[in-house]
Amino acid sequence: MLETYFSAAKMLGHLRSGPSGPYLDGFAAALERQGYGPETAVRYLRAAAHIGHFVAEQGAGPTDVDLAAFGEHVRTCRCPRAKGGRRNHHTIYGARFFRRHLVELGLCQSAAVGAAPAEPQLVADFKTWLRKHRGASDATVRLYARDAAGLMMELRSDPADRCRARQHLP
Repeated sequence: MLETYFSAAKMLGHLRSGPSGPYLDGFAAALERQGYGPETAVRYLRAAAHIGHFVAEQGAGPTDVDLAAFGEHVRTCRCPRAKGGRRNHHTIYGARFFRRHLVELGLCQSAAVGAAPAEPQLVADFKTWLRKHRGASDATVRLYARDAAGLMMELRSDPADRCRARQHLP
């Protein structure tokens, strides 16, 4: 199945020889079934290979995928096979989808089910606005809300507080 997305023998060899290799053909098939475009599938497959190499360097295997540790790694990544350290949201999302694939295969345990963090009101309002004023589909709303929530996590504070604080500046 990997041949659908990669034609270079060297790249196919690299992907299949890594710790994630035995699971990549099935992951590629799952991505295709779910309707992912070829460009996105390639990025997600590269991310799956990347996380496999990362966990191996940590002395673990693909069944021990730690997304939080991988996220920290990606921030400063300079892995030669990871496109010289270039990274974007596809790296993290691809790793998440790959982990989910491993959970579905029964190789990884599902993350502990706890109370989901409450959605920030600003994100909830944004989702309502997208539906009402832009007629966005559910898939688009989920994608944009995920990005908005990620942005808010990066800001680590309530943007409304920042705006109010600026109003008091000279």
